[in-house]
Amino acid sequence: MCRVIAVANQKGGCGKTATSINLGVGLVKLGQRVLAIDLDPQGHLTLGLGFPKNLRVTLKNMMENIIMGIEFDPREAVLHHAEGLDVVPSNKLLTGMDMSLISVEEREMVLKEYLDLLRDEYDYILIDCMPSLGMLTINAMTAADSVLIPMQPQFYAADGLTELLKVIKGIKQRFNPELAIEGILFTMDASRYNNAKRNKQAVRSAYGEQMHIFENSIPRSEAIAEIASEGVSIFAYDKRGKGAASYGKLAEEVLHRA
Repeated sequence: MCRVIAVANQKGGCGKTATSINLGVGLVKLGQRVLAIDLDPQGHLTLGLGFPKNLRVTLKNMMENIIMGIEFDPREAVLHHAEGLDVVPSNKLLTGMDMSLISVEEREMVLKEYLDLLRDEYDYILIDCMPSLGMLTINAMTAADSVLIPMQPQFYAADGLTELLKVIKGIKQRFNPELAIEGILFTMDASRYNNAKRNKQAVRSAYGEQMHIFENSIPRSEAIAEIASEGVSIFAYDKRGKGAASYGKLAEEVLHRA
């Protein structure tokens, strides 16, 4: 059975795209069939895997087909990365979709309808959400089985978690009663600093009984920062480094939680 995981946080720069790419490839390395959905008009997941900006067919086209009720091949937009990860790409043309969805009947369900056409072909679908809580992110959470929340162990990042959890609760009540929280993942973790330790402990104290907090955190790493321009995952770029080890452990933890 396919699991759809939305990787979401309204705060930018918290490692959503890096997590979507590296968790995806990590799951592929564990024998899973994985599709990554680029739901950000910035197209960072698409670019981060080495695909160009000016693709003819993207997620925007697929969602428009759903909205207009057109028969189409849902695999037309799927690209294949050399490391075994499939991708539905995006670019800046997705920018207007938030506004376009406002006038659509059952607008929260458009992405779900598209992903339902692909579920049988994958074990995991990972949705890399944009850094906002707009209609596209609502679509992602309506389509998802769970939400994985990457966050830096910093004061302001922890403060913004409350707002995100309210949105998840609202979507669960209105559109997706089965929606769960996959867990909170600490990213860019400079664990040797007391401030990071204090903030992680504060999050565990506040939320540890309500939801899963991943045992393994993702370290602050130059190698992870550099892969955005290389078109590969951390496993291909620095397979013996701490970043690859941490994302490998994350993939194992996600798989074992299935």
